[in-house]
Amino acid sequence: RYMFTVFVTGALASGKHAACAYLAQQGFVHIDLDTMAKELLCEQPVQELLQEAYGSSICSADGSIDKARLAEIAFVDESSSEPLNGIIWPLVGKRLSDLIVGNSCQLNSAGTQLVVEIPLLAEAPDLIALADTILCITADESIRVERALARGMQLDDILRRMALQASDEQRAAISDVVIENNTSLAALYEKLDSWLELQRQEHMF
Repeated sequence: RYMFTVFVTGALASGKHAACAYLAQQGFVHIDLDTMAKELLCEQPVQELLQEAYGSSICSADGSIDKARLAEIAFVDESSSEPLNGIIWPLVGKRLSDLIVGNSCQLNSAGTQLVVEIPLLAEAPDLIALADTILCITADESIRVERALARGMQLDDILRRMALQASDEQRAAISDVVIENNTSLAALYEKLDSWLELQRQEHMF
């Protein structure tokens, strides 16, 4: 049976995870590509490629990848993040494609609506064709910095990661709908409810 697939993208601390969690409450199956990427870090072939790219200092005493140390080294600038993105994201893309195009039994048994949380969609345009529609969640930079600080992130890390991400304009250019999330979760949910109602009216699902 047909599965309606929504990609949700947005900058750091824009509210994309909250949007996806809300859609999951409305019956969507939720896939978080960041979680999928972290799972790949546990696979030995990936660990070996990352060690070749960044050196043994990214490993813990037990030989596994120290995610915090890897982030420190990889998220310095564009050139330092290139090897990580080049190793991880093609594998994530293949896994996602297998789930959607491969008509995964797991997903089909769970439901007919899928929401994929994908922060770096503008940086991975090959994945766009897998989506039926793309939502972009936006928020002013000052608000996003406040939210990230409240999560316990350090300011220099926040600004460094933001600088490596696509711009709001680049994300909007690949999106079908842009939802502003500068205020409350209740306001975000209300906008998502309006979007859901429109999809139902247009018989998307």
